[in-house]
Formats: sequence, C-alpha cells, structure tokens
Amino acid sequence: MDSRASFTAETVALQRAFESKRPVRSRLFADPYADAFLRPTLRTLAAASGVFGVRRLASGLYDAVAGPGPRPSAIVRTKVIDDALTEADAEQCVLLGAGYDTRAHRLPALASKRVFEVDHPLTQAAKRRVISQLDLNTEHVTYVPVDFERDDLAEQLAAAGFDRTRETVFVWEGVTNYLTQEAIDGTLGVIHDLGHAGGTLIVTYVDVRALAEPSPFPEARRWVRAVARAGEPWTFGLHPDEVGAFLADRGFRLRTDVSTLDAGEPWFAAQHRNEHGSALYRVAVTEITHS
Repeated sequence: MDSRASFTAETVALQRAFESKRPVRSRLFADPYADAFLRPTLRTLAAASGVFGVRRLASGLYDAVAGPGPRPSAIVRTKVIDDALTEADAEQCVLLGAGYDTRAHRLPALASKRVFEVDHPLTQAAKRRVISQLDLNTEHVTYVPVDFERDDLAEQLAAAGFDRTRETVFVWEGVTNYLTQEAIDGTLGVIHDLGHAGGTLIVTYVDVRALAEPSPFPEARRWVRAVARAGEPWTFGLHPDEVGAFLADRGFRLRTDVSTLDAGEPWFAAQHRNEHGSALYRVAVTEITHS
C-alpha cells in the first residue's frame, strides 16, 4: 500500500478515516472502509482518533505535519461532493482519478447506478485487492484502468460498457491542481463529448492565487511547499471570478462554486467544532450543455 502511485489516495483515505472515527453527532459523513486502505502505522493513528481524550492529539499530529488546511478541506469537499452526487439525476456515474474513493459502496444514491471508476492501473490494482478483502458488492462497479499518458479515456470507457445515451454524473476530485491546462482542456473535452445525453460534472480546483507569492491565503505557502516536497506539485488553478467563463467556453454551465471554507463553516459551527476549511480549495458543480 506504500507504492508511489497510491500516495495521494492513501492520504485522502486517512483524512476520511479521521472523520469517520468521530462520534455520530459530530461528523459530516461516515466512511466505514477508509482505514482498510491505510498502512498499519496510519491505521493505528486513525484508530487513535476515535478514542475519547486522544482524538485531538491524533488529528492534531496530522495537522501539525500537513498544516491547518488539508484535513478540514478534504472533509468538507467530501461532504459537498457526497451531497451533489445524492442530488444528481443520472443513471451512470464516472469517478475520474477515483483513488480509494468508496462512494460506490457507502452512498445509497449510487447503489442503483452503474459506476465507472477510472484510475491509474497501479492505484486501481491496489484498491481492488482491498475491496476484495472487504468482500464488498461490486456488481454495479466497473473498473477502468487508464494510463492518461498512453491511453484514450473515451475508448477505454466505451470498451468498459459506458453508455453515451444515458445521463451521467462525472466526478473529478482532487486532480486538476496537478495538471497542465492542456491536459485539463483535453479531459474536459472528453467529458463533454461523453456527456452527449446531458449530465453533471463535479470538479475541484484551487484558487490560482494560492500558487503566487505572496498569496492572500495564509495557509497557501506551507500547503504548496508540502505537496511539492512530496513530488506532486500544484501546477494549475483558476480565479473564482473567471471559472464560470472558463467552463462555459468548454461546454459546461456553472451551477454552484464554493470554497471549502464557506461550505464548511455552517456544518462545523452546528457541531461546535473549531475547524475551518480553506478558502483556496473549491468545488464546482456544473451542467453539461450542448447548444
């Protein structure tokens, strides 16, 4: 589970595991499978976060290393996307760069949908081993291994049984900030073409001002440097004032665009949690248009 290909996926699984260990009344969601994707040391850390009196120490240790933004932002973006998926009126779901996402198994809204999980073959192989060990139902899930540097996404999905005549919801979470604009434009073009019957794209991005020095976001410098040290630097961002036009030019109508700070504030406040998402990390929900 410590392969280079699955580093980000494991980190996000740990963040979900922390949240899932909280008491029922003080968590935004529950992912009962998240800790199964963790190496033993991280699984122990996640387990400690579920022990009263140790919870703050365990999650605080993670935040001390990662900084104040990543964990609460990941928690909020998960909740935002969960809600958007639950509300989406579509027959199919495509998870792009699925990592160790378990929504196909934990969200009732996806139980009746055909779910296509697209990811790098190495990460996907590691995930499938865990899913097999958990003995989860995968009858509605199709795994589509794609090496984005070599494979054609549309061709691979078509070969896997993707139906272009059905309305589809696409989720592109935690990926765009690691790509070039050329790669983003290419993928958006494929999504737009695949969404011929209409549908929804849920996509995360970072505020481009986080990549500049000085940045208006206090947490930006530490966060940007941390991902760069991990060998996965942020390379792309958008200004929130321009994201609507950017997406419209590529065939998507913006419905909502919210930062994890703004989305998380009422949720955390209602649970009396002194935690905050980040203004630099955002989730956009769009409609695929063909006019």
